[in-house]
Amino acid sequence: MKKTGLNFQIQASSAKPRVPVPRRAPAAGVGRLRKIAFLGGAKTLKFTPWHDETWELWAHASCRHLCKRDPDLLWDLHPRELWDNPKRKTWDPKYGQWLRTNRIPIMMQERYLDVPSAIRYPFETVITEFPRGYMPNHVAYMAALALTEGVTHVALYGCDYNTNSEYGAQRGGAEYWLGVLEGRGVQVLLPPLCDLLNKPGLLYGYESHPNGIRDKSYVFAIGPLTPGNDPPTAGPKAIVPASDPKATPLRNIGVAPEPWSSEIAWA
Repeated sequence: MKKTGLNFQIQASSAKPRVPVPRRAPAAGVGRLRKIAFLGGAKTLKFTPWHDETWELWAHASCRHLCKRDPDLLWDLHPRELWDNPKRKTWDPKYGQWLRTNRIPIMMQERYLDVPSAIRYPFETVITEFPRGYMPNHVAYMAALALTEGVTHVALYGCDYNTNSEYGAQRGGAEYWLGVLEGRGVQVLLPPLCDLLNKPGLLYGYESHPNGIRDKSYVFAIGPLTPGNDPPTAGPKAIVPASDPKATPLRNIGVAPEPWSSEIAWA
C-alpha cells in the first residue's frame, strides 16, 4: 500500500506475494453498531467516508484502484473461467496475476489455493436464510451476508445502476435488497446523485399526473420482444427511451390493454 499524505492507493501488482491479512472480525453486538459500506466503481464512490474507520468497506475488486484506503473485504463472485482468462477479462488482463499477490481478504465462489486471500462465500447458509434466491448482482450477495452477520447500517457508494448496460438490468435487484435491509431494521444510507430508491422521484398518483397528464419522469419503455416468440417465454431485448421507434408503446391509464397478438408489441 502506497501512502501519500492522507491518500492511500492499493498496488495493482507486486513482484513478490504478500502475506494475506485476516478479515476484520464482525463487531456487532449489544450496544454496538456494525456499519458496512458497499463500494462499486460508479460516480458516487467519491462520497465514501475513507477516513472514518467505523465504516467497514466492502468493495468490488474492479474498483480497487479507485479506493483511497484498503477495503476490509474485496468481492468477486465470478467463476474462474472469467477472472483467470485474460482473453475474457480484456479490461483488466493482469487481474489473475493480481489476485495471486493480493493480500486483502476477497470473497469468491471457492477457496482457491492459488488465490491466498480468497474466502469462500457461504452460499448454502445465505440461500437457506433467503430462499427466494434473487441474486442479480454483488450488492445482493453483500446485503445477504451482512444481514447474517448482524449489520446495523449499510451505505452504498459507487453502486448507482443508472445505465442501460448490464447494470441497468440489475437495478431492480439492488433496490429489492435495500428494501430487505430496511425491512429488517437496518439503516440504509445513499449518497447524493444516487438514483436508487429515487427514480421516479414523484409520489405516484399524488404528484405523478399534474393536470391529469403523466409526468415525463414516468415515461420509459422496454424494448421490443424477440421476433417470433410469444409470452411468457419472450423477454425484452433492451431498455430503450420511450421515444425510440422500437420501444413498446405505452398504454394510457384507464385504457384497457388490447388482446395479445404476435403482430403488436406486448404492453
